[in-house]
Amino acid sequence: MRLARIARAVAASLLGAAFAGAALALDANSATQAELESIRGVGPALAARIVEARRARPFADLDDLKARVRGVGDANLRRMRDDGLDVGPSGRVQTFTGQAASARAKRERGAGRSAAPRP
Repeated sequence: MRLARIARAVAASLLGAAFAGAALALDANSATQAELESIRGVGPALAARIVEARRARPFADLDDLKARVRGVGDANLRRMRDDGLDVGPSGRVQTFTGQAASARAKRERGAGRSAAPRP
């Protein structure tokens, strides 16, 4: 009985630690300025520059952030990455629209034809 309780407690603590690491990740493409400021190495001015740069277009990855935001160098980027800053899927362009390209092309070609019934 006691061994089972200990095993459950250990499993719960390990599970909690796994989720705690996931909760600390912060997406540079969706974080607010205040959330960005919670990252070590990011102050109010740098957070404002990050927000401004992503308004033009989302960051593709952290190297893109480094290239586009003044004040982000190798050491600062490493520190921010270690503290949980990341770029999520919002930085990637989604091209799938829900139907195959061939079906979409057929539909678009059909839209250009006249509405007269076929003989």
